[in-house]
Amino acid sequence: MRIVFNLEYQTTFGEELMLNILAEGKTEKLVMGTLDGLHWMCELSKTVKADKCIDYFYSVVRGEEQTRTEWLTEPHRLELVAAKGARYTVYDHWIDIPEDAFLYSSAFTECVAAREKKLSEETHFDKTVRLKVRAPQLRNFERLAVIGDCGLLGNWEAKRAVDMTEHAGNEWVISLDADNLPKIFEFKFVGLDDAVDVTPLWETGANRTIELPVLKSGDVIVYELPQAYFPIYPWKGAGTVIPIFSLRSEGSFGVGDFGDLKMMVDWCAKTKQRVLQVLPINDTNMTYTWQDSYPYNSISIYALHPQYTDFRQLPALKDEALKVKFEALRLELNALPQIDYERMNNAKLEYLRALYAQEGKTIMKSEAFKKFFDQNKAWLVPYAAFCHYRDLYGTATFQDWPDHHELPESEREAMTKPTTKLYKEVAFWYFVQFNLDQQMRAAHAHARKQRVILKGDIPIGISRDGVEAWVEPKYFNLNGQAGAPPDAFSVNGQNWGFPTYNWDAMLEDGCSWWVRRFRKMAEYFDAYRIDHVLGFFRIWEIPFDAVHGLLGLFSPSLGMTREEIEAYGLQFQEELFTKPFIADWTLEKIFGEKAQYVKDTFLNNLHDDIWEMKPEYDTQRKVEAWYKATAKSDDTAELANLRDGLYALISDVLFVRETSSIRHCGTTTSSSSTVSTMTTSIAAITSSGIRKR
Repeated sequence: MRIVFNLEYQTTFGEELMLNILAEGKTEKLVMGTLDGLHWMCELSKTVKADKCIDYFYSVVRGEEQTRTEWLTEPHRLELVAAKGARYTVYDHWIDIPEDAFLYSSAFTECVAAREKKLSEETHFDKTVRLKVRAPQLRNFERLAVIGDCGLLGNWEAKRAVDMTEHAGNEWVISLDADNLPKIFEFKFVGLDDAVDVTPLWETGANRTIELPVLKSGDVIVYELPQAYFPIYPWKGAGTVIPIFSLRSEGSFGVGDFGDLKMMVDWCAKTKQRVLQVLPINDTNMTYTWQDSYPYNSISIYALHPQYTDFRQLPALKDEALKVKFEALRLELNALPQIDYERMNNAKLEYLRALYAQEGKTIMKSEAFKKFFDQNKAWLVPYAAFCHYRDLYGTATFQDWPDHHELPESEREAMTKPTTKLYKEVAFWYFVQFNLDQQMRAAHAHARKQRVILKGDIPIGISRDGVEAWVEPKYFNLNGQAGAPPDAFSVNGQNWGFPTYNWDAMLEDGCSWWVRRFRKMAEYFDAYRIDHVLGFFRIWEIPFDAVHGLLGLFSPSLGMTREEIEAYGLQFQEELFTKPFIADWTLEKIFGEKAQYVKDTFLNNLHDDIWEMKPEYDTQRKVEAWYKATAKSDDTAELANLRDGLYALISDVLFVRETSSIRHCGTTTSSSSTVSTMTTSIAAITSSGIRKR
């Protein structure tokens, strides 16, 4: 079989086009030829396989470098379904990212506008014309048809429109007998309603026209046509945002779970809602206390929280005493007006350990578990190891562990082999995550069946006491903290505590860390929100020795040189402007009768009535440590006031020096001679009673 691909694409000198054929996870590259730099052609000889389908895309290369590719979400698809076809001539067009690209997302192709997709049936025409067109606007109850000015296309009679086949997401095809087509024919695409006999939905614009070349027996000519547009309003959908833990039902174990999520999906479908967004569902267990209940501070970007395990979907406990005990506890926890996070979480983990002892060996020998483990071990093994050492050493702060400040490759490898001691020590966490994965996938499949878009939530930051910071520290600036600058709602700014991203390291490997994260989320959701998406472009970065957000600066940002500052008429005095300004009157204003105690305990006198912080208290972190150590025995309310006053003193600066690298569009420049203005901190400090300078 001979296949000729044709494409119009205007190139510049030195550029070439490549045909990239996708097959079995590999890409076969073929160089295309041209005479004028506009009309490109490539010939392929092929033996038809059983699948009779070729997926491919075009790319631009300059020398050995690929400089541009088409939009790859939906590549070109050629079906070899003409039984008598010996020569295929394909006329394609370059596919860029369309304005309505969102209609090609799984939220629409697999959910809201999901329709059955299938390859075309084999035809036996002597000469064949194949039409391909994309129609992403069509709704789930509509199908595409073609109608035209000849008998084969219905002579413009709506009831005789010829149905097409959706062989890929939003792309429709039809095979026509060329012997029954005139040399020149006009046509349009129409949308037909599956449910009722209604007037077709005609595409907008003038009639389409094709002038056929002379065809011989065995010829197949394929036209990839511009997108069909219909007078349909853009899609709108109502939805609900809710944390899964609040979906507690009568069958829950004191908290909402993945089984309850299915019931929430049903409610959304019955009320004609099309989107259900949930808060982050990742494991947050660091201390096993209520402080772990915050869903945006997880120990893993992949692992799901054990609290969401639905015991109703798992085998029942066989031990009658345990069964009675947990049922009584379930009823008690479920009857509480609020979730008792600590009791619920610890009880569910205890239940899971009992179930693991009972069913673990059987489940983990199953083909489903083996497949799950093989596909997820890259993150699952480090997660299980982290959980093991967290429990062994009594803290998730891996810097405080006596050893294992990183995961040795030998241990990682041993934890993948069921015969080793290390595997047995961590296998419980494999068991937990397998069950969670199965249940969340089931909830996702149920949402798709109900045509409800299940939308996830991705926190912009990761925990510095988590798996990723432990095993992939190169991707993060662990000496920085993400947050937000001061505003009307928070005069001290916000400090979220998350390390910031090392974007240079991220870009070195094509942001593979993010690609892996998004792909995992796509297994459970058809859409997701990125919390604080602005963090991809800039982030408010705070030094690790700060508690408040006042002393941060945007990264990336442009600092000011001494010369730039002085050009505004301000004589720059670094010692004065980049260090706290502490005078007697400020101390009396903030601390009142405690001013002398503050001087004696925390300050050194510089000269006259001007003071500076003692080295042991010159950062907010040091003050925080003093407070935590002292508050155990003294009045905490009074100490808290002292602490906050000291925080304010330390924040009272006009400029902060930029000591890290400033990143702009992938380049790095030295910033040793620049400072960043802190006008926001001045306003915030003024509200604390310190005079604006």
